[in-house]
Amino acid sequence: MVEIDWTGEDVLALRAAMKRSRYEFARLVGVTPRTVILWENGRTTRMHAASRRLLDRVLAEADSVAIARFERALEAGPTAGRDTEDTSAALDRIQLGRDIGLDKEVEDDDVRRRLLLACIGAGLVGQAADLVATEPEKMLATLDAGSMSERRLGFFEQSVEALGTRVVQVPPHELLHLTLDQFRAVRGCLAERQSTHHQIRLVRTAGRLANVVGEILFNEGHFGQARLWYTTAIHAAQDIGDRYSEDIALAGLAYLPTYSDNPKEVLNLVGPRLEENPGYGPAAAWLWGMAARAHASLGNSDSFTRCIARSEQALENVPAEHLSIGIFSFRPEKLAFYQAIGYSRLGHTKETAGAAARAISLYDPSETMEPALVRFEHATALLGSGEVDEACAVATDAITNGHTYVGLTVTKRAKQFDTAVATYQGRAVADWRQQARMVIDSPRTRA
Repeated sequence: MVEIDWTGEDVLALRAAMKRSRYEFARLVGVTPRTVILWENGRTTRMHAASRRLLDRVLAEADSVAIARFERALEAGPTAGRDTEDTSAALDRIQLGRDIGLDKEVEDDDVRRRLLLACIGAGLVGQAADLVATEPEKMLATLDAGSMSERRLGFFEQSVEALGTRVVQVPPHELLHLTLDQFRAVRGCLAERQSTHHQIRLVRTAGRLANVVGEILFNEGHFGQARLWYTTAIHAAQDIGDRYSEDIALAGLAYLPTYSDNPKEVLNLVGPRLEENPGYGPAAAWLWGMAARAHASLGNSDSFTRCIARSEQALENVPAEHLSIGIFSFRPEKLAFYQAIGYSRLGHTKETAGAAARAISLYDPSETMEPALVRFEHATALLGSGEVDEACAVATDAITNGHTYVGLTVTKRAKQFDTAVATYQGRAVADWRQQARMVIDSPRTRA
């Protein structure tokens, strides 16, 4: 038997396949005819789990002929594939229900309930009688309107994880419209009442989608808008007490002052969290790594060393399956990249080259930006040791590699290296300048 997610069309198809009136079908399911009307006419867009279980039971108990008709209707779509001889009478009743019969069934149902109340002698009159008769079905309709299937929620969660990976593997702006569409859909689900467990998962998904948008906008140089989206991601994580997602979004937010050459602001952002001494996991490792970069830019060698050590400790004993590629984790290659940046800022040529080589050996070659940035750190170290030709060759490879996306971060680093080789001459330097002009001087396509 096919798996049913139970929409109004599915309910209509089952009732037609079983050749039941609304009143008869409602008695089989265990709800009122008014509820069946709400289902079939689309006024309840999502069904509560309890309602789906009732319908599953009716389907499981139906005879094989009715099940066969129902499955044919599902395969053919909502308006096709129904056997005319088998269902013509039922479809006539359905059409009647959509017209004058709909109000008649509702009215008859109200009369039956009031007669029942009178017969049981409950002593209920007026508004009390109305509440006893109507509130249960209103509650069911409310639950139906605000519940979503596990399948759909799982789709949202899988989608945001995939986007978090793809954003480092393709030009980020290519994902902007898709990410915004997903964000809008999740926000729409949050606007309706959901079960507490689903609500928490939806908020986490919305926050992570906001993080992806922040990453895209940051890489396209829209720092003001990126800050707004990163902040939204942080607030969403705080709302559900998800410290991991909050730390990941905070690390993303710290990119903005990092690439605005404001290391003190980086420390102002991550400092309060690091004072709490987070000691385990990729998110904690990332925050310590961001602090290490900032300290190196300020010339604080001891603080750089201490923060790098804390980042390394946070990654120790983390299972490999928790170290995913993308913006929702922090991997050993990223740590090696941050070490290379710090050593370069502090003028430690040999250590820079070693850390850069280690990072390149670990990075997935399909990533579009960080491998190129690592190569620039390596090139800077080579230049500092007098190996000008080799430095220019490595830097040229960084911007001509087929996987490299020349966005804000790569362009900024290319300009810095070009300034560093301004006084040098030679064939390798000339080759670099020829390629660099195409990157530095050409306008980039923005999101």
